[in-house]
Amino acid sequence: MKPGKKLSDPARKKLAGTHKPSVDSNVVSISPDMVRDVPVIPTWLSDKAKEVWAANVERVVAVGATSIDSEAFGLFCDTMAVFIASPETANAAFRSELRKQMELLGIAGAKSRLARIAAGEPAKSSPFKIRS
Repeated sequence: MKPGKKLSDPARKKLAGTHKPSVDSNVVSISPDMVRDVPVIPTWLSDKAKEVWAANVERVVAVGATSIDSEAFGLFCDTMAVFIASPETANAAFRSELRKQMELLGIAGAKSRLARIAAGEPAKSSPFKIRS
């Protein structure tokens, strides 16, 4: 199965005239003015990773990271510190993993900073569920 279409910014869709309330009403743009708690630095981070943390924590908080994201952000900082220490030994898979981590944290592009909020309707039951 192919992954679904990536989310588009609702403001851009309204300007383009392609906004559909039935599809786009539960998509919101994550803005920096949302009040949230900040990620807490993990105890296992190396000194170089702490430098990466200090350099990037404002960007991650601005796109909506909370204390729940502390471990994922710590893993990104640790991976980035290893990359900075020896970029010539980093292969394509290493760079791809860094890109994926940045997308998960919402710092890898505009589309990664969109979120689909839960609609008020209940989830549909699966047609493949065995009835008892």
